[in-house]
Amino acid sequence: MSLALSLAVFKIVLLAGLAGWLSLVALNNLIAFGNGAFALGQIMRMAPLQQAPTIQTPLLARKVESAFWHRAVLAVVLAAEIVSALLLWAAAAGFAGLATEPAAWANLALAAFMATCFLMLIGGSWFAYYIRQDNVQLLHFVLIGVAAAAMLVVNLRG
Repeated sequence: MSLALSLAVFKIVLLAGLAGWLSLVALNNLIAFGNGAFALGQIMRMAPLQQAPTIQTPLLARKVESAFWHRAVLAVVLAAEIVSALLLWAAAAGFAGLATEPAAWANLALAAFMATCFLMLIGGSWFAYYIRQDNVQLLHFVLIGVAAAAMLVVNLRG
């Protein structure tokens, strides 16, 4: 086996793995949309800050109680997840020889994936989720790091 082939296999596994995971996340959000809207609503209502011991902060003025907005924001996140997943699948297929310029497709896919993660990170930070849900914020930072590391990997020449 050549170095170039082994690198291509690694890139396919990386991109298809991210695509598979994100596809499952999007499918779960689609099937259990109401549950996802409720969970997102907890962040947007800033409910964790109101659990004992309550945290009094002027940031509570940002809370959004409307279920309509919880559903609308989840719809935007779901659309971003679907677009990112489709691009990741296309990038994996590109490294399998089904498209020209596979690294360009991968860069686009990983940029979309990173943008989706930043969407969640910035949205959550607006509602101060880092105060009581720092593990969720950490997950978003880790996913951004995964996207950045994957960007370096897919651009390796073998």
